[in-house]
Amino acid sequence: MAAPVKAEEVQVHYAGAAAQQHNNFDPSGKYKLKCEGAFVAVECAISESDGLKSQGSVMVTMSGNVDIDTIMEGGLGSSLLRCCCAGGSMFFSHYSIKPGQGPRGDVLLAPPVPGEIMLLHMDGVQGWVVQPGGYLACDHSINVGVKMLDVAQGCCGGEGFFVMEASGRGRLLICSYGAITRYDLAPGEKRKIDNGYCVAWTSGMQWNIAKAAKGLWNTVVSGEGLVANFTGPGTVFVQTRSMQNLANALVPYLPSGGGGGGGGDDSSN
Repeated sequence: MAAPVKAEEVQVHYAGAAAQQHNNFDPSGKYKLKCEGAFVAVECAISESDGLKSQGSVMVTMSGNVDIDTIMEGGLGSSLLRCCCAGGSMFFSHYSIKPGQGPRGDVLLAPPVPGEIMLLHMDGVQGWVVQPGGYLACDHSINVGVKMLDVAQGCCGGEGFFVMEASGRGRLLICSYGAITRYDLAPGEKRKIDNGYCVAWTSGMQWNIAKAAKGLWNTVVSGEGLVANFTGPGTVFVQTRSMQNLANALVPYLPSGGGGGGGGDDSSN
């Protein structure tokens, strides 16, 4: 009888797939996940020669010898697009050690919503497109710019005309609302994904807007509407929750009418 074949030995490899690895282990020890689960955070080690940059308003705590500089990455125009159109911050927070105050420090970062943090090891060749809200932090060596979608993708995708795009060699931290699932698509393989659930995908990957179901009637009554139709080769990271669905679920419980403190007892005569 032949020996059983291990799954990792028959894993399909194909040109154009994510060349880099993703996992939550950083051999250098710079990034360490804390409190894994829905309320995960990441502890980042800072040294005199190696800092990091993050989205704004994600710092929880940091050691006393760490300094923050707010920088408009890419200049005024790119910063405005990132802030107003791509769901990011106009200013990035750059963390570094204060001069003469020790060789190392630490910063604890946490996403704004419950979910997962994923560490991507970028190889300097393959970049990543990141949806609004999906970027958390990265090494200084990673460039985070703004990418404009075409008319159909911007009008019908539900997330606007601009997304963020990361390139370079180093480590990139992305975050989600809910857990993250990875899909590796072989050449020609297609996958439909509700755009509100996309977190990131490999740069240059082909995708377009399509109906979720075959017919218009099925598309309307299913409640799924239009979706992003990705074609391999490439990798897509998907989150298991949608902020838009959460907002829709809360609508029946929100006060309605003429403002004020809804739900109160009106005892006026």
